[in-house]
Amino acid sequence: MKRIISCMLVVMMLIMAASAFAESDGIGRFGKSNALTKFIKATDAKTQDIALQVESGDASADLVIRADGDKLHFVTRANGVEDGHVQFDPNGVYVSADGSVTLLRYATVSTVLSDISKEVDAMLEEAVKNLPEEKEPTQEEIAKAEKALQKAVNELAILASAAEAQEQADAATLSAAAVSFANKFKPEYILDVKEEGGRVQIDLRSEAYASALADAMDELMMNPALAELVDRQAALTGEKGFAAYQKQWAANREATLAAIRTMQSTDVIDENGHWVSHFQIGEEQSAIKILVCDTDSWIDPENGYADITATLGFKGEAPFLVYQLAVDQYAYHEKLSSGDSYTDVQMSFADGKISSGKVVTEIEGQEWMRAEVGEDYFYMKGQNGGISTSVRETWTGKTRYELVAESADGKEATVTVDFYEYGDSLVCELYTSESDQSATFKISRIDKLDIPDLNASEKIDEITAEKIEGELTNLLKSLTVTVK
Repeated sequence: MKRIISCMLVVMMLIMAASAFAESDGIGRFGKSNALTKFIKATDAKTQDIALQVESGDASADLVIRADGDKLHFVTRANGVEDGHVQFDPNGVYVSADGSVTLLRYATVSTVLSDISKEVDAMLEEAVKNLPEEKEPTQEEIAKAEKALQKAVNELAILASAAEAQEQADAATLSAAAVSFANKFKPEYILDVKEEGGRVQIDLRSEAYASALADAMDELMMNPALAELVDRQAALTGEKGFAAYQKQWAANREATLAAIRTMQSTDVIDENGHWVSHFQIGEEQSAIKILVCDTDSWIDPENGYADITATLGFKGEAPFLVYQLAVDQYAYHEKLSSGDSYTDVQMSFADGKISSGKVVTEIEGQEWMRAEVGEDYFYMKGQNGGISTSVRETWTGKTRYELVAESADGKEATVTVDFYEYGDSLVCELYTSESDQSATFKISRIDKLDIPDLNASEKIDEITAEKIEGELTNLLKSLTVTVK
């Protein structure tokens, strides 16, 4: 059985080989035709069988698979000698080992499951019968219990109805407060819009914006329905009550409004897709530095092009944060930098797929991580080592995948996988730098084996429902005793 499982694992390895054996128009471009499908279709089912084979050193094991009408055979062999045979047909599963054949019918499994279910029910009924009897309640006690139950149900219904009504009332309170708050910020009151020659300029009226915020917050802090809602929720969650929010707003009101009055915000949008945005907050004569955010963008949605640069910093100083994005149908570039630290992402596209890419991260001028990927390689390096993979066609025609891992002290370990076709086999050969031996996995065409029909065997030892039920019943009884 272990050999069967091992051979089945080969399927996963050989599925990978399908793309490796595909015809290519250059290194790294696989997948135009499936070699595995072609190999199986080219097999003569009358004279050949398909075998999944594993070889390591002088030892070999294989799993021969044959579909014969309504029968499916799995035959395992060790060093060419049969040591197991499993057959599936409409009746059940046959297993041949050491000269004997064992049968497990599908109907037997169904019968066992049904009988065990009945057995469990019977055991539970018996356990209930053995429970100590208690005095039966009188009709008066039953009537009193029913009355109490009905009262509890009615009270729960009233509570549920009240809770639903309260939820609707709370939703209405929040909705009304939100609408009233938003109405204070009508664009025509707080924005100055100018349009000329295909250019639109939008400026923020900071004084009007501060006044709108003051009106909106003052009204919000004087809303009794909202105060009741917040206090009720605070009692349940232990959070701050409405009075605390009122006190916080009163304490910070003037400072907040004063800061908003210093805001300057301008957006200029040209019809050619050029968009420039400037925002700053802070007083010119204040000891606190003025915070500035600038954005310069070129956007062309028709051709799928965008080029955006955004900076954040203090006025009169070099920005401490810079974000850059450039994207079109052929490439993507994104970079976030701060001083001597940055992360840079670059990708190129071909036929709607990534053809190459690179990610580099530097912190204070020192490279911390680099990753590069192409159609036939992948490479990544960090502070504690690196890994790289590549795929290429060797001079002898093999498709070779290599994985190299390197530690921080320079030690390397290599895993190499070769895919190739040899004779009547598709071969996957795996070897490492740590061993002189290789492991070989194959899908091979072999001469047709003499595989017997197990349901025609002279002696078949059938696993009956009685045998299974006997074992399971003993198990259930032992469990029942343990529970008691």
